[in-house]
Parts: sequence; structure tokens; C-alpha cells
Amino acid sequence: MRKKRDAEGTKAQILESAEQLFASKGFSGTSLAEISQASGISDGLILYHFKSKEKLYKKVIERISRRYVDVFQGLRERNLSPPEMMRESLKSVFDFWRTDNTYNRISLWAHLERRENASLTEASLTAGLAAYLKSQQDGGRFPKSIHPIVFLSMIIGPIHFWFRYKTRYAEILHLKETDEFLDELFQKQLSRILTSFFDDPDLWDRIGQ
Repeated sequence: MRKKRDAEGTKAQILESAEQLFASKGFSGTSLAEISQASGISDGLILYHFKSKEKLYKKVIERISRRYVDVFQGLRERNLSPPEMMRESLKSVFDFWRTDNTYNRISLWAHLERRENASLTEASLTAGLAAYLKSQQDGGRFPKSIHPIVFLSMIIGPIHFWFRYKTRYAEILHLKETDEFLDELFQKQLSRILTSFFDDPDLWDRIGQ
């Protein structure tokens, strides 16, 4: 009897190989032939499942974006206070960037190749977090003098910067501490800075004056 082909397993194998290649070489620098060679699956079968390299790339982006979104699942259901939500969100984002080996690189390539709109998943997540902060403002639990997207940028921006330049700065400054120590130091101190806006509700009002 002819063995039934595992379509889902085949697609997962293609996606895994494509993700590694897109992370290493970007969309433009990666060919279907390379994906075929890395995955051990023919060009024709890749196109059968994904129709084109463009659509395969979008599926890869959706795949890694979903991993990012999954980091936050359950946080808003735990009835956390705004400071707790901020700390847990910061820790979750930080741990994700530290452990996911391809997300950061594909994100950089997407920026360089002007493909940042390839997936709406992450944008939807950001919109959801902004809406949460707005609800906290309406309830008087977060200062209205700061725009939610500004505060989110203050969380996400430093993390992006840290992982992109940490190694280079450590070399330039001749830092002797381990990566683990520096990561923990960064996370704790950034959390302390951001928490101060909750501990001192008038802080943003004073800054804005």
C-alpha cells in the first residue's frame, strides 16, 4: 500500500527551513532552491503547498508573530494591577527576545527590506496593549499625560536596542560581566524605571510641563 503523505508535517518542515533561511539572508537573499535543499522537499511541492515564495514568507512571519502573541496569552485574564501587568509584560517580551533565535533577525530583515507590513498579528497585539493602557487611563489607574503608544515604545524600543547592540557595547566598554548578568541587570533596571510612573502618578505631569 502506498504510504499516505503527511501534508502538515511537510509544511512544518518547509516553514522551519524557510524561517532559518529568511532569518539568515532575508527574503530577497533566499531562493526557493535553497529552501528546497535545506528542507529536503522539492520546489514543486513547496509551491504546491504555499503557491509562491511571497506567500511562504508571509506564513513564516505569521508563524513567528503567533509565537510572540502567545507570550501574552493569559496576562490580561489574571486580573493584574497596572504595575504588575507592566512588569509581567516586560519580562515576557524580554524573555521572548532572549530565547527566540530567529524573531529578532527576521524583524531586522523586514525593516531593511521594507516588509514590516507582512503580518497584522503583531500590529493587532500592539493595538490590544494600547487599548488596555487606555482603559487604565479611563479608570484613573494610569496617567493620562502619556500616550499609550509612547509608553509601549518605551518598553519595546529599549529591548530591541539591547539585543541588537549589547554584544558590541560590551566589547567597546570591556565589560567583564556575563551575558546572563547583563540581561538580568537590564531587565531589573528598566522595570524599575517604568514602574516609577505608577509609583509616582504625577511624574509624567511634571515631565510634560
